[in-house]
Amino acid sequence: KASGVVGATSESTCTTCEAGKHASSSTAATSCTSCVAGTYSGTGGASSCLECEAGKASGVVGATSESTCTTCEAGKYASATGATSCTSCVAGTYSDTGGASSC
Repeated sequence: KASGVVGATSESTCTTCEAGKHASSSTAATSCTSCVAGTYSGTGGASSCLECEAGKASGVVGATSESTCTTCEAGKYASATGATSCTSCVAGTYSDTGGASSC
């Protein structure tokens, strides 16, 4: 939840962050922040966004579903969680299946 009200006297001034956003801090958040590319939040009220798993990537800002994390195609990989794009395998390496975390 977040509140931009100065001098607030109750929690009722706080609003729940919608899906695709999170409160930037667990306490004293003044606004909701969109999930960065490579992450998503499928429910409202999130205090953080979830990362796409290794082998998947998303360039979408404010993603509201894990389905925005697309599987890297054969010949590409995403080694870390939270990837914003898949990387092509370098010469001399390969990935013959989708969803690879390495070549």
